[in-house]
Amino acid sequence: MTHTREQSGASGVRALIRQHSTTTFFLFTFLITWAVWVPNVLDPDNFVGTLAAYWTYMPAVAAVIVAAIVGSLRDLGARLVRWRVGWRWYAVVLLGPAAFYAAVAAVHVGFGWSGELDQPNALRAALIGLLPLFLVFILTDGLGEELGWRGFALPRMLKRTGPMLASLVLGVIWALYHLPLFWTVGRPLYGESFLILLVELPAMSVLYTWVFQHTAGSALLAILFHASGSAWLSVFVATVSAAEADSLRSTLVILLLKWLLAAAVAVSWLRQGPAGNRRRLAGAR
Repeated sequence: MTHTREQSGASGVRALIRQHSTTTFFLFTFLITWAVWVPNVLDPDNFVGTLAAYWTYMPAVAAVIVAAIVGSLRDLGARLVRWRVGWRWYAVVLLGPAAFYAAVAAVHVGFGWSGELDQPNALRAALIGLLPLFLVFILTDGLGEELGWRGFALPRMLKRTGPMLASLVLGVIWALYHLPLFWTVGRPLYGESFLILLVELPAMSVLYTWVFQHTAGSALLAILFHASGSAWLSVFVATVSAAEADSLRSTLVILLLKWLLAAAVAVSWLRQGPAGNRRRLAGAR
């Protein structure tokens, strides 16, 4: 009798998770990530500081665990290896960020903010290190985050709402996920403004959804997009200097251009209408 009751309870929990799989994924991601990141903020010298560097994989871990519970592990794996999406989309995710930061650098030159872009040694070093850095970002932040955000959460959110709302909500959650890092000594976000990330990532999320819709829901392309954006950012920093890249005016230019791109995507979604977006969603399943 007890065994039967336990089986019934386990089935009930599994059914509840299946019904609320996206919410479960978000809660689980924050729980297991912040369980290490928050103590690391309070005590940077604690042993959890060693673990914190590897905790970028927790969205992917949460996605795998919840997918296994709800029986969608095969779908998650299929998205991870979905590479037949057309060469043009590889060009978009690999070279699009390069074109974007080239445009940002051009704005700097046009307004005379950077003077002469005369840092050939720094730029040369950044270009030489671009491929290794790109590979590192693929295997860390790209794989660790995108298998969860775009591989698991986004397809489920798109089934319930339109691409714009799904993108904006996911972008806000994506930003909130990073919150403890703004108070973690030694991390790249330490001392930065969380508000900037809160404005930036919803715009980026729109662009990721646009790529997702045109690549049959490929998490692999999202991983490459994430890694490419981070790697080309390093080249931009070497081009205009770290101080200028971190300046308020540079940040505002980047935010403005990203939101202009997001607005262009939003206009295309409006023109397609609900029927067009449903067709895109069907192709991304």
